[in-house]
Amino acid sequence: MRTAAENTTMVELRRAAMDLLARREHSRAELTDKLRRKFAEDADRVTQLLPAVLDQLEQDGLLSDARFVAAYVRYRRSRGFGPLLIRQELRGKGVSSVLLDAALAANTLEWLESLRELVARKQRLPTPEGDAQAARKARQKLYRFCLSRGFSSEQIEQALRPETG
Repeated sequence: MRTAAENTTMVELRRAAMDLLARREHSRAELTDKLRRKFAEDADRVTQLLPAVLDQLEQDGLLSDARFVAAYVRYRRSRGFGPLLIRQELRGKGVSSVLLDAALAANTLEWLESLRELVARKQRLPTPEGDAQAARKARQKLYRFCLSRGFSSEQIEQALRPETG
C-alpha cells in the first residue's frame, strides 16, 4: 500500500512525463534521465516509483520506444544523416539493439535515395574535363562528407556511381 506522499509523487511524475511526451517522443531511458534530474531533491522516492509510472505510461500507449525510434530515424534521415550515425545517437539515448536493427535495416532503398539527394545538394559545379586532379579531390571531399554523415562506404560508392539505365 502506498502512502499519500508516494501517490502524490507518482501523480507529479506522471504529469511531468506526459508534459515531456506531449512535446515529442522520448525513449524510456531518456525520459527516466529527465525525470530524475527534475525530481533530484526526492531522488530515493523517485527511483522507487519511476518504473511503475513508466510501465503505466507504456500500458496506456503514451510511451513507446518503437515509436520513438521510428520518429527519430525518419527525422534524422530527412535531415541527410545516415544509418551509422543514427545508430550511434540512438544507442546514446538508451534504445535496445533489437529496435535499432529493425528500424535501420528496413528500407535500404530509402537510405540510398536519401544519400543521393544529399550528394546532389553537395556536389559543386562539374570540373572541366581536362582537370582530373580537381575532380578526384572533389570526389574525395564529398566521400569524406558522406562518411561523416553516417553512411557506409558501400552506400557512398553506390550513390556516387553514375546511374545507368
